[in-house]
Amino acid sequence: MKKVLSIAIIALAGIMVFSSCKKEKTMTELLTQEKGWVMSAATSTPYWTLLDQTQITDLLNGGYFFDCEKDDIITFKSDNYEYLAPGKTVCEGEPAQETSLGKWTLDEKAKTLEMQLPCFGDDAIETVKVEELTKETLKISYTFTLTADPAKGVPGTYTFTITYVPAK
Repeated sequence: MKKVLSIAIIALAGIMVFSSCKKEKTMTELLTQEKGWVMSAATSTPYWTLLDQTQITDLLNGGYFFDCEKDDIITFKSDNYEYLAPGKTVCEGEPAQETSLGKWTLDEKAKTLEMQLPCFGDDAIETVKVEELTKETLKISYTFTLTADPAKGVPGTYTFTITYVPAK
């Protein structure tokens, strides 16, 4: 009887150990979650100057983005391509279906991501810092320097910090 009880306790302990050990997801697995990411916040440090000379730090709500861009979905797929799909509101002239933005590369050790930033409206691949990456949040920052260009704000060095949440 003692032998049976001992075997049962060892078996139960083994089951508990193996069932409680959940493998943590890698950054790549978190980034490539199936539904993609939607912007929930975007800020500029220092303030960004709009064409009408309004100065803003809240890019998402301050007039930097069109309403039709705010619900766009970015998806990082396992084929190492980044895709952009319009949300419920489609901008005029924007494709109504998902389009490829180009290749992405994630360096998990350095916590950097090479990607196209749709908010810049060009095809350049930028290296951004991954500030946070969980199943609920993707937060990146991108620092860049502008020379005199009245269409893009005032000369200086800026950091855009963009937070995404999973698309629904």
